Amino acid sequence: MYQALYRKWRPSFFDDVVGQEHITSILKSEVENGKLSHAYLFCGPRGTGKTTCAKIIAKAANCLSPVDGNPCGKCEACLAIDAGTTTDVIEMDAASNNGVDSIRELREGVVYTPAEMKFRVYIIDEVHMLSISAFNALLKTLEEPPKHVLFILATTELHKIPATVLSRCQRFDFHRVATDAIVGRLRTVCRGEGFTAEEGALELIARLSQGGMRDSLNMLEYCAGDGERITEEKAERLLGAASRSLLAKLTDAAACGDTASALAVIEEIHLSSRDVAVFWRELIAFARDMLIAVSTRMRSVKDELLRSCAEKYSLPRLLYTIRIWMEAEEDMQRNPSGARLYAEMSMIRACDLALSDDTEALLARITALEDQLATGNFKLPAAATATEKKEELQKELPILDIPDDQIPPEGDFVPEYPTDEPIPAAEPNGEPSPKPAVKEKNASAVKAEAKAEQPARKTEKAQTGEKAESEGNKLKGYRKWQEVVRRLAPTEGLFIPFLQSAYAYEGTDGKFYIFFESKFGITLLNDARKQTICAAVNAAGALRAYIPADVIGTFHDDVGGIREPIEDLLELEETEVTS
Repeated sequence: MYQALYRKWRPSFFDDVVGQEHITSILKSEVENGKLSHAYLFCGPRGTGKTTCAKIIAKAANCLSPVDGNPCGKCEACLAIDAGTTTDVIEMDAASNNGVDSIRELREGVVYTPAEMKFRVYIIDEVHMLSISAFNALLKTLEEPPKHVLFILATTELHKIPATVLSRCQRFDFHRVATDAIVGRLRTVCRGEGFTAEEGALELIARLSQGGMRDSLNMLEYCAGDGERITEEKAERLLGAASRSLLAKLTDAAACGDTASALAVIEEIHLSSRDVAVFWRELIAFARDMLIAVSTRMRSVKDELLRSCAEKYSLPRLLYTIRIWMEAEEDMQRNPSGARLYAEMSMIRACDLALSDDTEALLARITALEDQLATGNFKLPAAATATEKKEELQKELPILDIPDDQIPPEGDFVPEYPTDEPIPAAEPNGEPSPKPAVKEKNASAVKAEAKAEQPARKTEKAQTGEKAESEGNKLKGYRKWQEVVRRLAPTEGLFIPFLQSAYAYEGTDGKFYIFFESKFGITLLNDARKQTICAAVNAAGALRAYIPADVIGTFHDDVGGIREPIEDLLELEETEVTS
């Protein structure tokens, strides 16, 4: 009958047990000196040799000719125990015999002497599964058993064992087997079974077993099922493991802030039908190795791939990254169906530290700036020159080619002026409020008012030393100004009332003029608003394309609400705003 590798290659001597030398050395000494305890408690992770050591103790205690604390393996007692034909070694599974009745039967059989051996050995596996009543029934027998009885208890969950039981046993803690030790044992098994395996494949199996020798033998048997050579790629495919190159690619993307590459790796994992949660645990284990490398300043780090990845991280950045990856793993355990989403969310956070305002993220950002300053690899963005800005704006605002038949005819343009009622603000939705009714004035009335105010204007103009316009310049009223205001309403809500009460004109000097009633409107017209207004004017249609910052002229009336037709506007005080 075929036997699984972990059963076929189960150690028969203490010297064959891998990775538990701190336990086997003591057990050998006790057997050799005849100082075996009446009760042992073996605790530790699965597949680390607890049941194996229990069976070796049973053989060594009953061996007719032990050798340096090891059973000989040749006497009748050793052969009977190996074959499982003796009635003096009882293996009991507490998971299926956890009631008080099972312990009562055990207690009744303890009083009888062994039929063939020197000792009757009770091996109780998964002893933590016993009920409280069963533990209580076992206590007295466990404390003072007959001289011919040995109890060996094994468990993977020590915290579930009552303190009263712990105090009655000699306790041994089994550790996870080191990766190098597992690889060495796998080589021995491969030689004995005739398997051909690459070193990288054995290391991958040892790493995935997480310190469990039984798990590693099961995975080796699975990979060698077809009888062909066990390569690293084959082991990755069969075991559903992520390659170290893929893990390195993901950690590098997080270090460089390359969100697109990180999400592409997760997409690749998902499309390959691998379990994202399993991959995530491997990623955290890889990050843990990086953390040790960074913390110890790369001392004794022989893995070049690990070293290369770790060098891209500062300690605060790595601590922050591992923490958010572990949070994602917890979310995956609570909601396995959302594993991919949790992975993508955590990678986005890992790539962009600005998305988090906690202490670790801020510390990582400060550390990055300090490193940049210390190494001189710190560059400020170069400011664009005025010429570059103008060229960029010219690209954004192309010259409009307006047919001649669409240009408004020459002539007087008499605008309509608002009443004295206050102008309502823009509506909350961004649309301008309807403009109130206006009173029309004929051209002669406006001209008369303007001429009456000309002396005061000229006096003030002389005081300021400013001229309205270059000689020969003509202004023409811009008829689509209110359409421009409507275009600006969604983005210039607070400035809209000033624009609604203003008037716009196009000059033959290539400038665009805006008439405000007060200087306060001019102060609100900054360069950014000039650009926005010119873009809206060009979109609405103009005689020429206007480039902001140096073509908008503004003028206002401090005298008292005088508005003139185009012919007399040159006499108003004018302020040209230039960048």
